[in-house]
Amino acid sequence: MKNPFLTGKNIYLSPLVREDITDEYINWLNDPEICHGNSHATFPNNYVKTLSYVESVQNSKTEIVLSIKNKKNDEAIGNASLQNINWVNRSSEIALIIGNKKFWNKGIGTEVIALLIDYAFNVLNLNRISCGTPVSNKGGLSICEKNGMKKEGQLREVMFKNGAHVDVVLYSILLSEYKRNKKK
Repeated sequence: MKNPFLTGKNIYLSPLVREDITDEYINWLNDPEICHGNSHATFPNNYVKTLSYVESVQNSKTEIVLSIKNKKNDEAIGNASLQNINWVNRSSEIALIIGNKKFWNKGIGTEVIALLIDYAFNVLNLNRISCGTPVSNKGGLSICEKNGMKKEGQLREVMFKNGAHVDVVLYSILLSEYKRNKKK
């Protein structure tokens, strides 16, 4: 494992660094199928834009962006982040992209989000984690529910993807709910 920060059963999370920017990585951010559940693949991505993003998050106090790697061989799988961290209100949004399609439908997203939620509550002392995903993103909806997140509502036609305005489902989990779920 190279620079592990959080470690799970099958994967580990390490800080996103310049070396993570490969052609494959950039292609993930331009692939409409991979990005159907997020705001990527709307504008073209390239090395310069990606490098600028990586450098900006390295010193951020409100974003923690981590690379998802396979424990067996350090293969890149995707990214996960805690973003828009509000230290006063102790809240954050959580985001995930599994770019490497051979890891789809293998429980990796659920494992990653579980690690990030645990870190956010037990290390960062946050109180609320939220996320939003398009109603069509069945995998994203499932990941939220498997991690004990509750549906808060639905924003109507708030995202424009693939030529149409789509609804986004909002989920969240509170520290008190997380603690109750851990006792079970």
